[in-house]
Amino acid sequence: SMEELAPRMFSFNNPFGACPTCTGLGVFMKIDPDLILPDRRLSINQGGLKASGWAMEGSTIAAMYLQALAKQYKFSLDTPIAELPPEILDILLYGTKGEKIEVTRKSEYGTGKYKTEFEGIINNLERRFNETQSSWIKEEIEAYMSAIPCSDCHGKRLSPQSLAVTVGGVNI
Repeated sequence: SMEELAPRMFSFNNPFGACPTCTGLGVFMKIDPDLILPDRRLSINQGGLKASGWAMEGSTIAAMYLQALAKQYKFSLDTPIAELPPEILDILLYGTKGEKIEVTRKSEYGTGKYKTEFEGIINNLERRFNETQSSWIKEEIEAYMSAIPCSDCHGKRLSPQSLAVTVGGVNI
């Protein structure tokens, strides 16, 4: 059962009508793996990985993590991304899921090793996007995002109750 029909139930701009999952937007902005890896014919060392903060130049933190992953999981950063096994791509994009890797950090003060979990490039970008107060960083990370339809309303923006109302067998 549902409450008496009212115009507010058929507006995605009103909390009574909007899909509760996407709040009436119909889509979610999510990091798109195809925007992070736009040319899979290239290797990581050749610049095949395009993501904010993940360039393979010098002794950046990103380079240290990627080198540690390559050593731990026995793959080459010179292998074209298209030729990497799906398990390796999953680790690069979504992390080691609790497994620790040994990272070697080199600086002007010396070299050190530590073990840490790798959160994954997509998880890292999403976390940074959600935590930052910087509009510049948000804009930079948004360049790697695509609109994904809401899984509950399928982009229709209205709540399931509102979509259940039909006229002649068709919902609004």
